[in-house]
Amino acid sequence: MFFFSGCLALAQDQAPEHESILNYSFETTLASKFMWRGQRLTDGWNLQPSGTVGIKGFSVNLWSKFDLQAVSEGDNYYLRGNRDAPDGGGNGLRGKFSEVDLTFSYARELGDISVEAGTLTYILPYNGESCPSTTELFAAFSLDSIPLAPAARLSIDIDESRERGKTGLYLELAATHSVALSRGRRKSVDLTATLGIANSGFAGYCYEFDEAGLHDVGFSVSLPMEIGRGWSSNLFLGYSSLLGKYRDYQYVYLPALYRGEAGSPASYADTVWGGVTFTLEP
Repeated sequence: MFFFSGCLALAQDQAPEHESILNYSFETTLASKFMWRGQRLTDGWNLQPSGTVGIKGFSVNLWSKFDLQAVSEGDNYYLRGNRDAPDGGGNGLRGKFSEVDLTFSYARELGDISVEAGTLTYILPYNGESCPSTTELFAAFSLDSIPLAPAARLSIDIDESRERGKTGLYLELAATHSVALSRGRRKSVDLTATLGIANSGFAGYCYEFDEAGLHDVGFSVSLPMEIGRGWSSNLFLGYSSLLGKYRDYQYVYLPALYRGEAGSPASYADTVWGGVTFTLEP
């Protein structure tokens, strides 16, 4: 982070005052759970620091997830209470960066349409063969100038799902409505709805069954706020639900599973979570 900041400061000092060669931002999210495409992957609090540097539409983003609670485990990192754990188990992945994502993208405006395309690599250092790292191509668009600001993003796995026999595709559709606020630093209340659709390649990679269809639905409300001097925050609350057969493959709450108190996977397929994001964008 210090290397990037120093290089960016130097580049901007050398640029004309009216022109910014590079742009950059840093943000961190504190979330009560970790959600990915409708799936609840972590049942406890986690921190998600992220940094982005860009030039003329091209950008590089480094994102990570730092587990704050002992609610997940990977290969050789067992939770206390797991009968298969050596010596009674431990803290799982608490205190570790259990995921790091690297994104390269290009974005531009085409009239009223914003478009973006790039690659996203998921690096999962503690998951071993159970969920190895993989890479996706993605393309997205949004149209903010019309009601509900429709948006879509198509993700294509070009790595692990192809090695398992069929390319995984996941399509997310979204709509957002903003209610402007005139009170101080609060800018608006943003309401968002999403719908995820998966093909059989995605289902085979994530769930090991071959069935395409509607995957998940989600709703969220957020309250962005300007703090000052490039700082902003966004308080959010979300609801997500897996759909159809995918509900039967939601991860259960592991401590309850080890105590013999867990319900069926489908009983965990509806999730409410929340958190706050802080962003620095000079």
